[in-house]
Amino acid sequence: MPSSPRRKLKDIRRLYTGEDKASAKAGVGRGDLGLDRCSPQQRRFRALLAVYLFNANMANTPFAAQHSANAFLSYSMTVSPWFDAFVCVIPSAVENAVGRLLASPTDGDLQYGIPGLRVTAAVDFRTYHLVHLSTGAKMVLASRPDFPPVSEIQRIGPYRETWSAKHYVGAEIPLTEVERGALSRIPSMSPGIERILAALVARLDARDPSGKWAMGMWWYDPLLRPHPLEYRRGRKISLWGQGSTWELRWNGWPSPEDLTACVTAPVIGAPHLTATQRSSSEWVITLDGCRLTLTYTPYERP
Repeated sequence: MPSSPRRKLKDIRRLYTGEDKASAKAGVGRGDLGLDRCSPQQRRFRALLAVYLFNANMANTPFAAQHSANAFLSYSMTVSPWFDAFVCVIPSAVENAVGRLLASPTDGDLQYGIPGLRVTAAVDFRTYHLVHLSTGAKMVLASRPDFPPVSEIQRIGPYRETWSAKHYVGAEIPLTEVERGALSRIPSMSPGIERILAALVARLDARDPSGKWAMGMWWYDPLLRPHPLEYRRGRKISLWGQGSTWELRWNGWPSPEDLTACVTAPVIGAPHLTATQRSSSEWVITLDGCRLTLTYTPYERP
């Protein structure tokens, strides 16, 4: 029997994302790969996630200190964007990766955790179902792609013996004043900027099947190419802006050529998004009149 169009799209998506068959099937759209087809809540959450992932170690920026969420990018994982969930399969040390995104119940330090992110169900330090209170978006962090759904975990008990609400804040706890203040300080984002930032998050570990480019979770090069001349050890990255104009600055992987190729490629690229190189260290990604400037240079002299 001939393959259906949806099955073909699933197989193509797997070549770019490395997902298993079931995950790719859950995420693929009817006429596209589904990486950018998501609910408004998911799009907003992924854009907010980008702000916390793409800020670390850059002096004189709103996130000048090392933020724990940036270290989430240091783990090897398969990123699987679904319409109503953002799924990350982390084969080893998933509990450590979770700790980069979730604050403990007693944490008041804004360097830890993403404001409003809560656990709805978890089991055996291997599967964590999360919800972001201010957007309602769902996220799943699991050690295997065949993770148990919320309903199964709730049937056997939301907290097994090896996990308890003492570790992280549950969904029954509303936003704190500290979290509300942190979220209120995130600048406004136009719909076009939200789509651009969400597209970056949906492609954290995407790669070209022919080996022309790879994202490498923003910390390594799967293609094992020599370091670019501008590269400096010690990851520095900053994402900030206002409205329809934002800037992303960084000094490591991926290269800007890989990034722009990924988001504009004919098969995996985000719809209607374009990228233009302005100089040897500056590119601009545009969508619906919105601009994300990419600045790729060393920030401190060696």
